[in-house]
Amino acid sequence: MMARRERSMRYKYIVFMLFFASGISGLMYEVVWLRMLTRITGVTIHATATVLAAFMTGLALGSFVFGRFIDKREDGLRVYAFLEFLVACAALLVPFLFAASVSVFRYAYQVSGESLVATAVVRSVASFISLLIPTTIMGGTLPVITSCLVKRDSLFGKNMSLLYGLNTLGAVWGVLLSGFITLGELGEWATLYIGAAINGLVAVTAYFVYLNDRTFSPCNVSTAQGPDASATTISPYSDRVRTAVLIAFGISGFTALAYEVIWTRHLILFLQTSIYAFSVMLAVFLSGIALGSVSMNKMADKLTSPLAFFGALELALGILSVLNLYLFSPMDGPFAKDLLGYLWFRRISAAVIIVFPMAFAFGLAFPVAGLCYTKYVENTGASVGRIYGANTVGSIFGSLLAGFLLIPVLGSTRTVIVLACLNVALGLILLTLEPRRTFVQNLKVAPIVLVFIALSTGSFGHDPFLVKVERMIYGREKLNPGASIVLTNGNEIFFHKEGIQGTVTAFSLENQKGLWVNGVGMTSLCTETKLMAHLPLMFARNPKEFLVICFGMGTTVKSATVYPDLNITAVELVPETFDTFKYFHPGAEDVLTKENVHLVTNDGRNHLLLSQKRYDVITVDPAPPIWSAGTVNLYTQEFFQLCREHLTSDGVMCLWFPGGLPEDNRAVLRTFSEVFPETSVWKGPHDWGFYFIGTTKEIPWDKFEQNARNAFKQPAIVKDLTEYDNSCGQLNSLYRLRMTNKAEIADMRSRGVLITDDHPFTEFFLWRRLLK
Repeated sequence: MMARRERSMRYKYIVFMLFFASGISGLMYEVVWLRMLTRITGVTIHATATVLAAFMTGLALGSFVFGRFIDKREDGLRVYAFLEFLVACAALLVPFLFAASVSVFRYAYQVSGESLVATAVVRSVASFISLLIPTTIMGGTLPVITSCLVKRDSLFGKNMSLLYGLNTLGAVWGVLLSGFITLGELGEWATLYIGAAINGLVAVTAYFVYLNDRTFSPCNVSTAQGPDASATTISPYSDRVRTAVLIAFGISGFTALAYEVIWTRHLILFLQTSIYAFSVMLAVFLSGIALGSVSMNKMADKLTSPLAFFGALELALGILSVLNLYLFSPMDGPFAKDLLGYLWFRRISAAVIIVFPMAFAFGLAFPVAGLCYTKYVENTGASVGRIYGANTVGSIFGSLLAGFLLIPVLGSTRTVIVLACLNVALGLILLTLEPRRTFVQNLKVAPIVLVFIALSTGSFGHDPFLVKVERMIYGREKLNPGASIVLTNGNEIFFHKEGIQGTVTAFSLENQKGLWVNGVGMTSLCTETKLMAHLPLMFARNPKEFLVICFGMGTTVKSATVYPDLNITAVELVPETFDTFKYFHPGAEDVLTKENVHLVTNDGRNHLLLSQKRYDVITVDPAPPIWSAGTVNLYTQEFFQLCREHLTSDGVMCLWFPGGLPEDNRAVLRTFSEVFPETSVWKGPHDWGFYFIGTTKEIPWDKFEQNARNAFKQPAIVKDLTEYDNSCGQLNSLYRLRMTNKAEIADMRSRGVLITDDHPFTEFFLWRRLLK
């Protein structure tokens, strides 16, 4: 008997470790797929949300379908092994489906008259189809493996909490491995291969464990130690209450993903915009869920009133979310600086303090909700599929509505309060539905509700995001957190708006104006941005079509309007920046109403991918810093090749590069000049940053000099170039900016790393900087 029990425990231990490993590969896939797909669908929130919705829809569908299927079988581990093998195969197929879908997007864009809405619909369908097979298979693994274990010992709560928690803990490792090591050091495809290898190893191991263990009859094996080990009933509640639990858990999933959207927006002020920051935030969120779920494994099956416990968790979530509104600003205050000290430790602590407690509570809720809903051991798979599916569907709507509707309409603070009210309302309903609780016991919750109301009421009119931005801009510790955003001494925040793509802040500080997106400085009023128009136009022959990728303050567009015969298209990811144009430039309304100025809200790379239009000049000013997550998409060989394909036969490409580590500078130059062999490099007027000018064919320098002389003879161009300073007021000043000749460029190219979509060199800087 002892040997039999040890064998069963060894079996379960191996299964738990296999599901942990499966979690690692699952998140590695998701990270890579999202990177690949957003390059062809755009890095807009619409595209990202579409990808996540498609991904999660597959998970929900798989959990539902395979959950019903597995209850009729006794070879759960063999089915699980087969699913893991299929995941490995499908994961490697997905990138090819993505590539094939590009022609579909382009066709939809053209036949719809360049309608982004119609294209988005087609894109959503194509993304859904591409991700449906692998994610459906992945979604089926949880109900299959849970049913397999519960049929052995009837301990639903213990098995589900450990499986879900360990799988999520594996996801944490998947995020950290891909975000900190494999993507930067090995590349995207290598990351996929590692994930597929993990799934393959899991599949082979699971199958051999099944073969070794199939002499066990699940119906006859029971190692449960509780007094009701032979019972098959799990949930003590009626069908009506169980239906309420299913709906409640779906709404709870809605709030969880909506909170994550808000945390990502807010914590970017602490963590900055790097891939490492996002990886840390996601790792903290998943760690909280994992540890919360795992911590329930010893007590889950012992709960006498699981519904009341579920309700208490929802109440706690509501209160914690409102408390976070009060914690956010002090995290960067003098007390936090004295207590936490080191800058990066303080930044990571902000994510842990704000995100982890709520994520932990969400992790506790999953096995408890499963206990409340799952009626019998015999239908464990179907029940887990439904409960997991409901939560996943709720998560889909949470991420979509938070990003597209709630935050733009209500703002982050009011959105948090709305979500908190949902959690509290769920908690009260669940407590009321618990048949073991009396009216008097429920009445004792009233003080908690009163505290919640007081906290919620007090948070109105307080925008923690704005307070943090003010502190970052003006370097003050005590700022007015009220409705007014006008500060003293002539300093002013004259625009602050939370949009779908990000939060835009326009301000003045000591007579200097600035533009920030999500707390990151984008640009300022300077001659550098003017030259992004004038310099490439001096290389062009009879330019008619001019494309600006990244509108920013609009200085480049405004300078381009000096050329009357130029048709100007400006593409910007964050449309609120268009609204700030009037604060930076006199006569802005006249500029935007010109017939030859066209504003497009889209990802710049996606605009080129969809459009068939050709341009005489393309100028690109990627969002700083150079390692900002997603910015590398505008530094890769594939992007530069896409730009070249959209240039006319005499076209000119201008890339502004703010500069980085010496190896970053060499890498960008090599990558750019690989596509544009006729490349010249110019430094910024104030000795920072570089202009990479590439042409489709060699242009004699005497022709450039002639164009430059003609330009400086035109008063309108000289007036524009000298609007902010005289750094480029004369022709000789411009000539002094040229840095390299062909021999020097060839030498730098030989020492540079090629930046590609598969190897996004500049985005992954951590180990290079640490080693230096």
